[in-house]
Amino acid sequence: MNRKIISGIAGLLAVSAMSVSAFAVTTKSVTVKGQLLDMKCYSALGATGRAHGKTCGKKCLSEGVPAGILVHGHAWVLATNSRPLAPYVGLNIEVMGKANSKDHVLVPSMIKVDVHGHWKTIVGKGAMAGMPGM
Repeated sequence: MNRKIISGIAGLLAVSAMSVSAFAVTTKSVTVKGQLLDMKCYSALGATGRAHGKTCGKKCLSEGVPAGILVHGHAWVLATNSRPLAPYVGLNIEVMGKANSKDHVLVPSMIKVDVHGHWKTIVGKGAMAGMPGM
């Protein structure tokens, strides 16, 4: 009887381990530069640029719409709080963090923005500490 219970538990553990590994995500550390986007207007209308960013883009990120970065014609979603990024929509940013290329998601550890030729850190490692799972 005990053997059957132990065998059953071992089988369940093996199945559990296989199902967890099936959902494992491969990420790699990256540093990319591109244009800061609001993903709502970019996805629906292809909206980019500073003119859009100063008005609608800023409003969207202020309301919590996901931010993104346009890199060589490909948009990546930034898995971070978009509100601190709102004033900079349409400007060039540099993102350092983990990339999930399967889903085109970047989990930033640091974001810098090019403000009139000077790089300003707007999301740093300390800012990520309060996020779930960080």
